[in-house]
Amino acid sequence: MDYDKQILSTSDQTDSNRTNKLYLQCKVCESDGAQIHYGGLCCVSCKMFFRRNANFDLNTHQCVFKEKCDITILSRRACRYCRLQKCFTIGMQRELLRASHNRRGILNEKIISSSNIISSIDLLRNDRSLLTDEQRCHLSNIINIYDTKSPVNHIRHLLSSESKHPMKMRLKMAKTNILEIILSMYQGLLPFIETLPEFQIMKHYDQCELIERNLSYVGGFNGIIVFRDAEVPISTAFKNGFPSVYGSTIVDDSVIIARRTDNDVTLIKLLIPILLFSTSCYINIPSNVNNNYQLDEIEMNSIFFNTKRLFDIQNTYIEIMFKYMIYRFGYNEASLRFAALIKSFLDQSKCILKAAEVESHDQLIQTIVKDTETALQFQNESME
Repeated sequence: MDYDKQILSTSDQTDSNRTNKLYLQCKVCESDGAQIHYGGLCCVSCKMFFRRNANFDLNTHQCVFKEKCDITILSRRACRYCRLQKCFTIGMQRELLRASHNRRGILNEKIISSSNIISSIDLLRNDRSLLTDEQRCHLSNIINIYDTKSPVNHIRHLLSSESKHPMKMRLKMAKTNILEIILSMYQGLLPFIETLPEFQIMKHYDQCELIERNLSYVGGFNGIIVFRDAEVPISTAFKNGFPSVYGSTIVDDSVIIARRTDNDVTLIKLLIPILLFSTSCYINIPSNVNNNYQLDEIEMNSIFFNTKRLFDIQNTYIEIMFKYMIYRFGYNEASLRFAALIKSFLDQSKCILKAAEVESHDQLIQTIVKDTETALQFQNESME
């Protein structure tokens, strides 16, 4: 009986050890089944990744996304730089990799070396993005241009100046400040738009058409990033000024939409050019259209005459965006995230449509559009 109990106890302990090994979590990608490899607790996939990339020079190569990649089981193939950096962070060492190779002997070393040469082609393909070098460069440029032209620093400075005043003064300034923030939000998008190469080569008339048709809605969607980064929702200007200008319904809806919108700001930055180069983002009849026009005339006027050119530009950005999403999240999650982003844009557009009924907001947008058209005309004339 004691012998049987000992056997059962040993069996239970073995099962328990197997279970613990099965559910040990990889410190790199958070998948199950991790063990100690090369000095760090990781899964087999990350072990193989480390073997293939241990000599990758992190000083020469840089992460496209500013070393902020979240490495998980779904996104571990997204960024070679950040994944390898995480391997080193959890204690994986190149020296142990070499030591394990040396212990195998000369014959085994030759076999392994030959095996690596054959298999690494297919294995490395899984770690590469579908983005071409040109697309990767374009993506990096979009992000850098957006960050450089962003009005976030200006808005932060405005809110910082506001916080230095007594509360009574802040309440009085709230309405004026929120309108200035909205103005900065829209105006801050224009330098980004004007820097896009596809926009630069357009004729002046086409540039003005795009700005007039799409700035209001695209700028409103861009506000989600700006408000988040500048922490506008926690300011007195937002809490008191926004409701006094736009009403509590628009405020509540905007906050809900912002919370639901994807936290990966790169996706929003990529979607902005796609939306900008649309034939029209109107979800209502433009206010400047004569009411005596027939419906078919309105629809005809709302169609951009060079539609094919716009579709080609959109396809360029959409391809980059989807390759980036597949690179980070996989096919299924990429599709879901894209659909969620479109829904956020449509929801935000409804808020913008309601905001257009506010006279001060409508005047603000019209002023920005007119000033932009004048500036574009001046730029084009000076280049001729």
